[in-house]
Order: sequence, then structure tokens, then C-alpha cells
Amino acid sequence: MGSSSSTEEPPAPAKATAANGDGPPKAKEDDGRLDVEAFKNYKEKDPIMPNTVEDGYPSIAPPSNKKSDVFTEEDMLEPDAHAHSIKPEPNPMLEALVEELTGPFPSDIVKVRAIFVWIGLQPFSMMRYPLKLNPKSTMGYLKRMALGNLSYSELFTAMCRIAKIPCVMVSGVAKSSVYEIGDEDVNSLRNMWNAVYVKGGWRIIFPLWGLKAIAGRSTGTYPGKDIALKGDALQEMVLNAINEYYFLTDPSEFIFRCMPDNENWQLIKSPYTKTKFISVPLLRPKFFEYGLKSQAGSQEGIILCEEGVCEVKLTYSKKYVQLLPVLMFYDRENGGEHTKIERHTAVIIEGNVVRFVMRFPKGGVYKLQILDIYNAWVCSYKVVCVEPSCMGPFPVEAELGFGPYSDLKETLGLEAKSHLKGMEVILTGDEAEFTFARSRPLNFMVELVHNEIWEEDLADCVSFKSDMGQLVVKVKIDIKGEFVLMIHTKDVGSTEDFDNVVNYLLILKEPKKKKPGEEEEMLTAFSGMEPKVLKSLGLEKVANKGKAKNDAAQNEEDDRKRKENIKKMKAMAKPVDKEKKRAQELASLKKALTAAIESRNIDQLERAIEDSKTYPELHDQVSEAETKYSALQRMKKHSSQVMEMAQTTISELHRYKEPTVAIHEVMKATFLLLGESESGTVEWINVQNLLRKTGAGSVISRVKKFDALSVPLKTAKRVLAILDPYDRFEVTDASAGAGTFFIWASNIANDVVSMHT
Repeated sequence: MGSSSSTEEPPAPAKATAANGDGPPKAKEDDGRLDVEAFKNYKEKDPIMPNTVEDGYPSIAPPSNKKSDVFTEEDMLEPDAHAHSIKPEPNPMLEALVEELTGPFPSDIVKVRAIFVWIGLQPFSMMRYPLKLNPKSTMGYLKRMALGNLSYSELFTAMCRIAKIPCVMVSGVAKSSVYEIGDEDVNSLRNMWNAVYVKGGWRIIFPLWGLKAIAGRSTGTYPGKDIALKGDALQEMVLNAINEYYFLTDPSEFIFRCMPDNENWQLIKSPYTKTKFISVPLLRPKFFEYGLKSQAGSQEGIILCEEGVCEVKLTYSKKYVQLLPVLMFYDRENGGEHTKIERHTAVIIEGNVVRFVMRFPKGGVYKLQILDIYNAWVCSYKVVCVEPSCMGPFPVEAELGFGPYSDLKETLGLEAKSHLKGMEVILTGDEAEFTFARSRPLNFMVELVHNEIWEEDLADCVSFKSDMGQLVVKVKIDIKGEFVLMIHTKDVGSTEDFDNVVNYLLILKEPKKKKPGEEEEMLTAFSGMEPKVLKSLGLEKVANKGKAKNDAAQNEEDDRKRKENIKKMKAMAKPVDKEKKRAQELASLKKALTAAIESRNIDQLERAIEDSKTYPELHDQVSEAETKYSALQRMKKHSSQVMEMAQTTISELHRYKEPTVAIHEVMKATFLLLGESESGTVEWINVQNLLRKTGAGSVISRVKKFDALSVPLKTAKRVLAILDPYDRFEVTDASAGAGTFFIWASNIANDVVSMHT
């Protein structure tokens, strides 16, 4: 069997007659091979039991360092390549394969990596197996996987132990797509993962979530498998794609999604209780990949909101990533369906802190989901609102949020100099100046937006001046209320629409009037503002009353509050019986899958596949989604080199006055794929203009959003015809940038052609 090939069934044995003429001779009793029926009923004499360690294993303790300290991308190269080269054979025992797989590597962590990747490469459910097979052979183990008699975590444990690497199969609860924050009944969410001892510490690996997106399988139940077969195993469709997050996951992050039955296997210094586990925010891998952290006051997944306004605060420890909030109301009148609430959430950027300020139009239970710009789910919270807000919706639902984001200078050459926070409180009648340094020519447009006043009527309240490398926007408003200042740009000479690049939420208040005989009071930006307004904007300072408590008492108090919030949430949410809840979940997931398939968004597809893979009813749709996901994965890989290109490389290309014919033809093919007409790229000056575009219209941004699945076959064939006379190395020698685009365009065009054949 290759990576996708199969092992042929052996020819039927020739008929033979026993010495006494009573029939064919019996198989040798010691060959270890079993027929189909015996194989299906095969059971290990000494099965691997969950949570058990073998004699001599190191004591259970949290690791002293993180994954990033012990394993890097470079460490993957050799074991991954070696794992691809090892093919299973029908008869050799698993011990022989493990020796061949791990023998070249002295490091335990690299051996574990080779085992992990090799398991993920095996399409065990689509293989053909000999009629008689030894269950202890390599293919015997894979056939048992296909029959649902062996789990990923069991096979991984067996292989690690053969390689003399301490490995334990851990049982517990794993929050899957059907989990809702606060759900106390988590018995249906049981699963298995692994703990391995490498690099001086116990570390977590979740083979099922890390190796496959599977249609037709569901999570299992203790004390059995992490997967239980649904339907015909040989019809199962699998997606060979490694999710690196679940290889050596840091325990401090893993505990947000999975809690072991044995507290020791949490591998953290302060173990979670069940109440805390079901009450924390639901954090997806993207949350940690983006370097996000919950700020104090935003570390609970169930938030009690007494007066209709509250917020969630996150901190960036890495590069800024645009995040999009989705606020959903738990609609009791419509069977518990979630209804999206528009314009009641504002994203306020304050340096490396981003605030999601929520206003609730009515009391009830809400869900706040935070996505990234690619619609990948980052995290989720539940909010129990007691009293509705009196504030009303925000004037706009700004996708960019409010405030200058950190990439503004890099992407547009704009840098805020005066107002660095997304929300500003100013006095009526006062003039506020918003100053930006700018390093490149741009056209600007500014406007003010209010919930009840037309933009045209506010045109005299805002103006701007752009010269000498500076942009100054002046705002003067005579009435109090809530406004949004929106700044838009486009390239000089561009016929495209303006793009919104930065916004500010403005709170206009009247200056406090001094009464006769009253002493002069120092005015602050917040003087005279109503407490509810202050609270909705995150400006109210809440004093910490009471004496400090010790850790044990504080933990007990925290658990008590969590239980109270869960009770309040359940009291406000209409109960739904399990059968009806599953039907609702199925309908919701089916809708999400359809939308993901139509969107052709790789992150949206990945999320929809992961959420739906436990539902046999969605097998066909998941298979279709997996096919599109696989194609998009390949194309995303093709685009990675273009995405990493520096702006200076692009500039080098568009500065060519008379490029070589090869460079011109490569860029013509590139823009043909991106949707430009061939006639529009015949003249190099037109190609130069396309290369000069910045922001959303830049060639890198267009590649980033490129949908290869929409490219017509005719276009792909034309691109290949344009590129055919040229050699990749010839083009690269002439221009590194053109060489990168040559590789991208040829790979994409070849993939499109192969999809149509």
C-alpha cells in the first residue's frame, strides 16, 4: 500500500486434499493469521487501559517548559519525510515497522513525531486487506482501525511503547462542536488522547483531532475508543491534513478544551474543577496561535451582566490580527434558536488591547463569538443579561473596529500621532484634531455618522487637510451624543471606491456648568457622564471592596459564583429535550456546511468539517467539503511564497521600464488568473499600474483572497500556454519576484486543469 495505493488480496489458495481425503489441510496453528470472522471478533489479551502507567515511568508532573522550547518547524523536516517513505506491508509485525520508522533518530521527540505523522498518512478505511491477517502485524493493526476495534490513541500508545517511549492513553471530556458553555452534562463528549514523556517532561498529543477530519465517526465512550464506527468503514472519507496544534499541545491551553478524568493528567499547577472547566471561555487553537490572552475580568466564559452593558478584553502578545465579533441572542420564543444581533457590539482598539463592548437590547442569554477575518472561530462567551441597555445600537458596525490598528503604518503608510485609542470623549463646541503622519500619497475622504442624523447634515462638522507628509482631521460638533468618525483612503489616480481604514467612536458631552457660588471644579473628560454610559464604554473604575482572601478561599468563592451564573443562565434559557436539541444542532451544522462550501473559504470549511464530522447524516456534505478543503489547502500552499514577498520585491517589478519578455508574460499570466483581461495586460504600463496598487487592491492582497476554484478551465489552459515557453530557473534568474509568481501561476493552473479532468 502506498500513500493512496492498496494491497491486493492474495490469490485464492489452490485446492488440496488431505491425506485422508476429508478436505483441505488446516492452517498452521502458530502462523498467527486469522480469517475474517475471527479477526472481526479479535480482542487483545492485555489491552492498553486508559490512565495507566507502566513500571518505571517518570512521575506525573507539569512540564517545565513549553512546546516552542523543545520543538520547532525544522525538527519536523526529517521525521515527516521519513514517515512518508515507510509503507506498511501485509505480514511484518508492528515492531519491525516501528524500528524502521524510528531507528534513524536518536531523539525521543523526533521518534514520536515520525510515529504521529505515519499514523496520519494511513488511509486505513480505504485499504484492501488479505483475507487472512495477523492482528499483531502492521496491516492487522490498520484493519482493526478500519473495523472500529482500535482507536488512534491506542495505536499511538502501542507504537510509542514499542519504541521505548513512555506513553499513556488519557480518558476524559473533550469539548466538541455540540458543547455549549455551561453545559453540565458532558457525558456524551468523552474521548481519548495521549500523554508522552519526551524532552524531560510529560506532554500532550491528541491524535484524533490532530490527524484526521473524519466523516461518519463520532466520539466514543469510556472505557472504549476515541472513535466509534458509524456506517460502512470502507466508505469512510478521510482528510489527510495534520493540525499541528494538537501535537505537543501546552497543557495550560489544552485544559480549556479537554479535561482528563484523572486530575493529575491535566499537567498544570492549579488543576481545574468541573465547574471551572464548563465555565471558562471556549477557546479554539486560533486563540493561542494569534497570541491572545484574556485580560483580568474577561477570564470567565459565563458573564453576568446586570445593567445591559459589559465587555470582553483581550491582549495581543504577537502581531495584531483583525477580529470580528458576532453577538447572538438565545431566542426562547423560537425554540432556543440563536438570533444574530446587529450593531450592538463595538471593537475598540487600544494599543495591544482589544475590547469587545456589548449592549443588550433585552434581557436574556447571549453568545459572543469572536472570529478572525477569514471566518475562523477564535473564541466564544456566554452572557446572562438581567436588564436591557438604554444605550441603543452603535452608529455603525465597523468591520475594522474603532482605533488605529498596528498594521496601519505598514499597510498604508499612516501613523496616528494624536489619538491612539478607538474611543474619545470630547466636549461639545470644542474642536478636536486627529493627526496622522503619512509616508505615501493617498486620496482621503472623511465622514461623521450618527444613529439619527444624516451624514450630509454633519458634513460641516468635519474637515481634513493633507500635505507635507501629514493628515489632520478636524471635528467640531455642537450637540451631545454618540458619533463615529470614519476615514477612508484610495490610491492617487485610482478609479476604485474608497476603503475604510480607521474609525473613532466619539462621545460628545456638554461641559459641566458651574452654579453660582460653587467652587471651581477641575473638568475631566468624564465629568458629568452618566454611570451607565461610563460602564458601557469601559470607563467606570470599580473599587475592589473587601479583604484579600487566600487562594483556597478565593477558588471556592469563584466556583460558587460560577455555579450561580450557570443557574441563572439555565433559568433564562428555555430547556430543550435532547432529541430536539440534536435536530437543531443538525440543521444548524447543515446550514453552516452549505455556507462553507459555497464560500470556498478554507478556514470556514475547516471549522464546518470539524463541527460536523460526528454526524453520520452529514456524511455526503462533509465529503464534498473535504474535497474542496483539500484543493484549497494545496492552493494555499502554492500561495505561501507570494504572501511572504516583501513590498520591495513588488516595487522592483513595477519599476522595470522595459522588462524581459519572460517577466512580462509571467505577470500577464498572474493577472489573468486574478481576473484581469488578457488585453488589459498587453501593455507593460497597465501591468505596472496593477502592481502599484496597495491595500485591498494590491497583488498580495488579491492572492490572499484568491479563489482558485472559481477559475474557468479555459483560463487555466491559457495561463499554461503563456508560461509554457519559459523555464522557472530562467525567470527566477531574471527576477526573483517574477520567479515566485511563475511558480504560483503554474501550480494553480495545473491544479485547476487536474480538477476538471
